[in-house]
Amino acid sequence: MTSSAAQEVKQNLISTVEGEVTIPEPVQGRGFLLKERLVIASVRPSGLEIDSKCFLDRLSWDPDTGRITIRRLQSNDSGIYVVNQGERSESFKLSVYDAVLEPGVTVTSVSSEGCTLLCAVDQLSGGTLSWYQGEDLVNQSSTQRSLPLTVDRLALRSSYRCVSANPAGNLTRSVDANTSCPVEQLTGDEEEPIWLFRIVIPIVCGVTFILFLSVIIFYVERHLQASIQQKGGVTQQEELEYGRCNTHVRYNEMQAKEN
Repeated sequence: MTSSAAQEVKQNLISTVEGEVTIPEPVQGRGFLLKERLVIASVRPSGLEIDSKCFLDRLSWDPDTGRITIRRLQSNDSGIYVVNQGERSESFKLSVYDAVLEPGVTVTSVSSEGCTLLCAVDQLSGGTLSWYQGEDLVNQSSTQRSLPLTVDRLALRSSYRCVSANPAGNLTRSVDANTSCPVEQLTGDEEEPIWLFRIVIPIVCGVTFILFLSVIIFYVERHLQASIQQKGGVTQQEELEYGRCNTHVRYNEMQAKEN
C-alpha cells in the first residue's frame, strides 16, 4: 500500500458534525480505506470489514457503486483519507465542521442618531459572522460569537442581514431595521417640534402680529375719526349760535332805525 503522505489530494470533502460523507473513489473487488496511514476498513469479496473501532457501525459500502460512506461524523474525523486498490490509490481531504447555527439579532441601544444591532450565535467554530447592508459586506468576524452593527437613522430603511457561515453552509437572519429600531419613530417625534418651531410657529406669530397691528390701526383710525367728527360738531354748533346772535343784533338795529 502507498503511504497517504506521498499522495496528492484529489478532492476536498466537507461535511458537518453528525452528518455523513461518501468517498468518491469506488472500491471494486479488493481494496482498503486508510486514514492518516492507518487502515480503517477493508473491502473483500465477502464484503466490508471494519478494522478501526473508532468507525464501528459508522462505515458502509455500496457493492453496486463501490463507494464507502462514513456516517455520524465527528470533528476528529477530519483528515486525509486514501482509497487503495493494489498499485492504485487516491487521496481525499475531509473537513468536518460544526453545523451552522442560525444567528439571533437583538437591539442593544437606541438614540436619536440611530441604533445598534447585535448579531450572535452560540458557537462559531471555523466559521464567520457577517453583517450585510443589501449586498454589501459591512462587518465580519471569524473569532467573535457576537458582532455589533451601528445603523444611522438615515439608513434605517436599508435592508440588513446577519449571516452565520462556515465551509459547510450558512444561515441568514434578515432584519427590518425600520421596524426593529424605534429610533425612526423617536426621530420623527423629535423632528415634528423642529418643523413646528422653524415653520409653523413663525408663520403663526407673523399672522398674529399682523392681525394685532391691524386691530390697533383700526381702533386708532376710529378714534381719530370720532375726534374729528366731535370737533366738527362743536364748530358747527358755535357757528349756529353765532348766526343766531348776529341775526338778533341785526333785528334790534332795524327796529331802532324804524323808530
